[in-house]
Amino acid sequence: MYEIKKDELTRKNVFAGDFPIVKDVGEVAAGATVRQYAPVIKTADGISEATAAGLADLYGIAADDSADGGVVCMLTGEFFADGLTLPDGVTVEALKPAFRKLGIFLK
Repeated sequence: MYEIKKDELTRKNVFAGDFPIVKDVGEVAAGATVRQYAPVIKTADGISEATAAGLADLYGIAADDSADGGVVCMLTGEFFADGLTLPDGVTVEALKPAFRKLGIFLK
């Protein structure tokens, strides 16, 4: 008569410590989409996902997917590197020193 449905939830833990997290909201660049936990850059055009060539403009980590032209970014904190959503061509090894300058630490 009635069937019990079972679902499974696997949480993705990206937070690695107690270092304070500072957040900010910014406008996404026209035509860009930003995925949750992706490293982002900020330019005059707005916020977009980081590229290997654009690490000098690194801004933070997207807290959520972009919606309605805006995105919340985490500007400081401790994060697990394997919890990040890495864009093509961007490596954790390249991000670690660039993020350290911003107060973001990858473990």
